[in-house]
Amino acid sequence: MIMKTKKKAARKKAVTKKSNGNHAVAILNQFENVTTGFEDMGADDLQLPRLKLLQAMSPELENDEALKAGHIYNSVTGEHWDSATGVRVVPCVYHKTYVEWAPVGSGAKGPVNVHRSKEVMGNTVRGEDNKYYTNDNSGNYIEETANYFVVIIGGKGETSQAVISMKSSQLTPSRNWNSKMKNLKIKNSKGVHFTPPMWSHSYVLRTEKTKNGDKTWYKWKVEVDSILTLEHHVGEARAFSEEMSLAKDKLIPVQEETKEVSGESIPF
Repeated sequence: MIMKTKKKAARKKAVTKKSNGNHAVAILNQFENVTTGFEDMGADDLQLPRLKLLQAMSPELENDEALKAGHIYNSVTGEHWDSATGVRVVPCVYHKTYVEWAPVGSGAKGPVNVHRSKEVMGNTVRGEDNKYYTNDNSGNYIEETANYFVVIIGGKGETSQAVISMKSSQLTPSRNWNSKMKNLKIKNSKGVHFTPPMWSHSYVLRTEKTKNGDKTWYKWKVEVDSILTLEHHVGEARAFSEEMSLAKDKLIPVQEETKEVSGESIPF
């Protein structure tokens, strides 16, 4: 009698579990292929996270004991990755800018101008601090900045979007990354090699310590990961590439603290 009661209870529990499962699936199905409410929301309506390479004097280290110099930090979510593990990203759009800043301490809350052409550097003078100052005696200086709009791929395949800006001493790893992307070749069905789009491959971004005299800082280290194979990764990367190709000029530069290190301005 006791055995029958136990079996009956087990069957009832199984039926209930199946019913709950079916209900959950039915609810989830209602979320697909419908009007989402995001139809009028464009790139300029969002705060695109920045992936920042933290240095010893980065203010983020003061507020979170888990953060260390060399960590990669998401400015919006607070998520971070250590220097050895790194973060997997898919670069979708590259955008070079020449950002003009007012003198530090001037009270300016944003860039004076964002120039698109390198020609503006012809009207600058390199100062003793290795910054490039405009020759109009305003005290403004211009920073050459390499920006990458990327899709982040998490450990479980989940995705998010961000922008990475490299300047000053970080322009060297930027050029290295660009060379890796441009030199990639894949073979089509006819056996012909061609250069695939930037968003065809993922890369792992790590950081490494650099030393110059008695000064140390961290710089980016980029390695090719793999060609994208999952359809939803390809779809998101392609869509983000198309979106940011149109909206990249709306990127608002962020001024960061700097520290002079043996002839180079090291971004913090």
